[in-house]
Amino acid sequence: MKMGDVQDEILRYWLKLCPSTDGVYPSRKDIKVTDLRNRMAHIAILDVETDPLDFRYRLIGTRLREFLHRDYTGQSLSELEGKGPGSEIWTIFDRVRTSGDPLYCQVPYVGPKADFKQASTLYLPLASDNNTIDKIMLVAHFQRIETKEQSFDFDWMKSRIYSIPAV
Repeated sequence: MKMGDVQDEILRYWLKLCPSTDGVYPSRKDIKVTDLRNRMAHIAILDVETDPLDFRYRLIGTRLREFLHRDYTGQSLSELEGKGPGSEIWTIFDRVRTSGDPLYCQVPYVGPKADFKQASTLYLPLASDNNTIDKIMLVAHFQRIETKEQSFDFDWMKSRIYSIPAV
């Protein structure tokens, strides 16, 4: 599954906002809603909390929310069953936080829409001071099932995670 068009557009936008210096990241205030318009519906932004470490949903776009079991706005990963420390999703967020690199990940879709089989997510670090990552923006894309008879077995070790080096 290749990166979705919206993911590709937002990655290019994020890269334009990145200074050429390593370890310097765009901030949330650098992201202009007017630049992204209807693409904001595909985005979630999570705050990185440091004491103790956690990731809290600050914003979830309307299109993305349709694919979730409920609205997680205001909740932290540690409050959600199966998403706390040691979980795959926690590990991904922490990897983006510690590496500072964008990350693209493909996993089976598990959610309320039975006619979708796969999800891909682009994770992009943000830093209010342009140095310390304190938010992570994610951009999701979902792939519909081609036929009702298809099944999809999940094996985390076979899922695809791609690091995208910052420019």
